[in-house]
Amino acid sequence: MSEFSFQKGERLSGAKTISSLFQSGRSVVSHPFRIIYNQSDAAAYPVCVVISVPKRLFKRAVDRNLLKRRIREAYRLNKKHFYPGLESLNVRLNLVIQYQHREIIDYHSIQSGLVKGMHKVIQQVSRQTMQASSNDGSAT
Repeated sequence: MSEFSFQKGERLSGAKTISSLFQSGRSVVSHPFRIIYNQSDAAAYPVCVVISVPKRLFKRAVDRNLLKRRIREAYRLNKKHFYPGLESLNVRLNLVIQYQHREIIDYHSIQSGLVKGMHKVIQQVSRQTMQASSNDGSAT
């Protein structure tokens, strides 16, 4: 298995899982994305992802599919930078990467926004795990 692959197990599926992610997940905004995440208990990969481009922003399926391909490619090529940080925290995440910009932008802008957003997610998760571990330590 190559480090640049995007396996089927890395794709999040299931209506209940995705709807619970939208209802109870935390979010991070990094232009042009809104990344919604929550921790997952049972997953084979450190991150399971859903990529969303809203129909209300892009009526034509051709445009939505183009953006989803660009986002998926940016994620696939840069996930190797995110996995070690999450594995060191011993955390597994479910993610929704939601495109928020009203225009189609180039791949490099998508890539830089995704990288910044993922680093924000890792920072927030590390803060949460540190707070949880400090609360557990002070309680005993």
